[in-house]
Amino acid sequence: MNGILLAVIAAVALLVAVLLLKKRSSQNKTSQIEPVDSVEKTTTSAETTPGPIDDSPAEAEAGQTLETQAGPVSEEEPGSPLHMEAEPIEAEPISEPVVFDLEEDTPLADFEDELLVGDAEKSQTPILEEVVVRLEEAPVGSEAAEPVPLELEEVPGQGLGQFEESREQVVPVEAEASVMVVESEEESVGAAVVAATEIAAPEKAEDIAVMAEALPRVRLTMEAYSARLNDLEEKQRALLAQAIRQREDKKRDQLQRELVIMNDKLALLADSYAEEKECYEHVLVALESLHGKADAAELETAVQGLEEGEPQPAERFLAQLSEQQHPFAAQAAFYSGQLAACRVDLQKALDLFRHAVELDPENPLYLQAAGKTACRVYRYKDALSWLESFVKLSSETKDTEPVAFALAQRDLAYTYVLSGQYQKAGPLYKESMTVLSKTLGQDHPEMATSWSQLGELQETLGEYDKAVSLYKKSLQILEEKRGQDHPVLAGILDKLAALCMELEMEKQAVPLYQRLVQIREKALRPTHPQLALSLNNLAESYRLQGQYAEAEACYRKSLTINETIHGAEHPSVAAVLQELAKLCNSQRKPEEAQQYQERASVIFQKSVEASEKKSGKEALTLEI
Repeated sequence: MNGILLAVIAAVALLVAVLLLKKRSSQNKTSQIEPVDSVEKTTTSAETTPGPIDDSPAEAEAGQTLETQAGPVSEEEPGSPLHMEAEPIEAEPISEPVVFDLEEDTPLADFEDELLVGDAEKSQTPILEEVVVRLEEAPVGSEAAEPVPLELEEVPGQGLGQFEESREQVVPVEAEASVMVVESEEESVGAAVVAATEIAAPEKAEDIAVMAEALPRVRLTMEAYSARLNDLEEKQRALLAQAIRQREDKKRDQLQRELVIMNDKLALLADSYAEEKECYEHVLVALESLHGKADAAELETAVQGLEEGEPQPAERFLAQLSEQQHPFAAQAAFYSGQLAACRVDLQKALDLFRHAVELDPENPLYLQAAGKTACRVYRYKDALSWLESFVKLSSETKDTEPVAFALAQRDLAYTYVLSGQYQKAGPLYKESMTVLSKTLGQDHPEMATSWSQLGELQETLGEYDKAVSLYKKSLQILEEKRGQDHPVLAGILDKLAALCMELEMEKQAVPLYQRLVQIREKALRPTHPQLALSLNNLAESYRLQGQYAEAEACYRKSLTINETIHGAEHPSVAAVLQELAKLCNSQRKPEEAQQYQERASVIFQKSVEASEKKSGKEALTLEI
């Protein structure tokens, strides 16, 4: 009896156990298939439902932060915002691309409509602003991408908020196309992560050492550079005056061209200073690679001199090395040529670049340097040969950057213009400017340079109205990008004002020359000859407008500068005195006019007599 009772109880207990197990299994399945609509619901269910969910406070807080800042994660997205990279976005041209319809044998001047695409009077959105707008409009993680790992240190009681406070110290200030700029707390955390991962601080001692080596080593101040460049320019003028007196025409032309480049460097002092320091840094890196491969004492002298901002020892060392049977000979010729170009010794630089090309004719850097330098000294046949080879070689190289290739095409086109081969320039300008327009935008300074060069071409072809329009387009871009009084505007202001004077548009020339004088007064030393020349031009435009008082003031300033530079008996002083005499006649002041004229005549006569005495021949009489 007892046995039967125990058996019944055991069976009932077993049945109850089976029923309980089935019921628990059913509950677990229900909890596993229940949809999770939000991070908040998941967090709540974690309090009542057993399972593998970690209910640590730090992760719960992180989940709430994602919910409030980035919003719920869609099922169509490949991952959470923390594991997405921003889709790269290309900046499109702000306006329609420049399109030319030029045939190989068609004069460029016949296609004004094609050249003048876009209205120069319309304001244009800055490139950077449009890029930023496009980046902000782009959906984060619109395509699947490799996950960006993010490691955050857990800060008790703060969680992801601590990262939000510190990321502003990591994101770079400038808005680059590859960096998402987070303007406010409403921006997605994904954008912040992409920006934060753009910069990686070195963690190893080796990385720190590499960064230390990369720091600027050249100790050349802008003040020292400016003083040296001004001294070089004054010595060049003395050499030019001597070449003129001795009638050395070839040397005179070379010195004049070099003097123009020196003046450009002085006008854009900050830019030329940065370029020269960068050149020195590159040469230092090249010199460092020669340790154990060249004379140690000479190498050390070259390195120390360059670090102190004195390039002559390095230039001599590299020039000597280029003449040896050395694996570094071609590079030595190239770098020595760069240092000679910094000193604006163009003939020596050209000889060294030519030698580098002879040693390595397939090197694009050597071809480009040789071609551009030859163009600067009017050796157009050599320049075209090298630049054509450079463009051809660049077109055959798969990794050539589009903008760099477009600029190479433009350099070749401009050389064709200078050499009189106008038909060949048109197609190159078309290809070059189309790429620059699409890649950089219509209002980029490189486009200003292109419009200016086309203006020169139109002026050469006698299409003056078109040239004026192109010059104005170039000027507008530079004004928008560099400001109304930046020294880079001087060149285009001078071209445009001179053309206006030639077209008897003095009313338009006056404000242009006024701005040019103001720019050069700020950029150049008070006694610079270019300032005197600009004052003369402004005075002439005033005189033709009947503004005699203003013209006289400009002539007097120019006279003072010329007397300071050359002395009271120099022909340039006489030339200004002669202009003052004309001005006084216009003002009906005959006595003053006669005084200026007599003084000018005396100076000119002395100059003629000195020339006759030196040459031993009777010179032509100057009629005043």
